[in-house]
Amino acid sequence: MRKTDKKRDNTIVSVLTQVCHLAQEQDQGFQWLTHKVNYQDFPGSLTVTCVYDVMPSDDVKKQMCDLIQSRLQQQAILLRTPARQVLFKVEK
Repeated sequence: MRKTDKKRDNTIVSVLTQVCHLAQEQDQGFQWLTHKVNYQDFPGSLTVTCVYDVMPSDDVKKQMCDLIQSRLQQQAILLRTPARQVLFKVEK
C-alpha cells in the first residue's frame, strides 16, 4: 500500500467509525459496518457494507447511504454510484 493509499484508508476508517457510532445510537437494528477498496480503482471500487439484525426499510437504507456519502464527501471522497457502493446485509 502506498503512503497516499494508507492516508486515504485512515481517513475512510475514521469517517466510517463516526458513522458507525451515529448509526448505533439512532438505529436499534444496526450492528456494524466495514469497507473494502482497491486503490488502483479508487473511489469507484470503494464499497461499504452495513450489517443489521434485520433488513432495514428503504427509508433507513437511504438515510444511511446519504449519511455515509455526505461524511465521505466532507473528506473529498466522492462515491460514484452510492446505491451500488453502500451495501446492506443481515447477520444474526
